[in-house]
Amino acid sequence: MKIEMSNRELFEVIEKAVNGDVKAKFEILIIFEPLINSESYIKGNFSQECKDYIEDKVFEYIEKFKTIKEIKKILK
Repeated sequence: MKIEMSNRELFEVIEKAVNGDVKAKFEILIIFEPLINSESYIKGNFSQECKDYIEDKVFEYIEKFKTIKEIKKILK
């Protein structure tokens, strides 16, 4: 599934997630699921443990954003 959205829409979802919106955090995982899945292979085999780790890191880093200014730098 491919999700298309503008940079502005993505920014709004990230902003909501940074402000604690749990639904927005999961929406980010859905948006980036193809990338997360493609990076969840170890020695050619899909690893659910690896995928879970990546998803945990995504949540962790969302919570580390301190200002929207940081998000704007990333989206440039």
